[in-house]
Amino acid sequence: MDSFTDRTKRRLRDELLDAAQDAIETGGYDGLRMADVARRTGVSRQTVYNEFGDKWSVLEAVAARETERFLLDVNTALAEESNPIDGLRAAVERALTLAGENPLVKAALGQPGSDQASQLLTTRGQQVLELAHLRLGAHVREHWPEVPAEDATSCVDVALRVVISHIVTPGPPPAVVATQLARVLSPFLKERSLSESRRQHV
Repeated sequence: MDSFTDRTKRRLRDELLDAAQDAIETGGYDGLRMADVARRTGVSRQTVYNEFGDKWSVLEAVAARETERFLLDVNTALAEESNPIDGLRAAVERALTLAGENPLVKAALGQPGSDQASQLLTTRGQQVLELAHLRLGAHVREHWPEVPAEDATSCVDVALRVVISHIVTPGPPPAVVATQLARVLSPFLKERSLSESRRQHV
């Protein structure tokens, strides 16, 4: 059971992240200032530095929390479909739709400082990618037992990279991208599912 101190620390961190996210969504990465986060939360600037270290780490923490929330919706889309191909299509469409509507994503790509903030999805996007891989990979392995774990992981990796690419550089509508990706991966998933089924019945 969490102690009172742990709950207090977690609540403070959430409040700091709320203040930071509001600042980013309003003024982009350039609008994120440690002093403003401290003022909005009613703590000292040193408290913010003690919690996160620096401005970039604040952005990473905000992005990680938003990614967790984001993945809950995407996982729901996956779970609603019993067929792996349909699940993949639904998850990709949901992910791209959510990203297109998300104020934090819009700020990271279009507000002042976006050349730095957008790195969370490009050259410095390993944290977001690894977190998404971890959460989605576990979900896919649980809900697609007919697909070998290694192959399911490969599909997750391909899908994530396509989604991130389309978030950074939007192309066709989400439904079109999702259908295209499902069409490309469908033969692979079907073949691997059949191979696994044959192996289990030998």
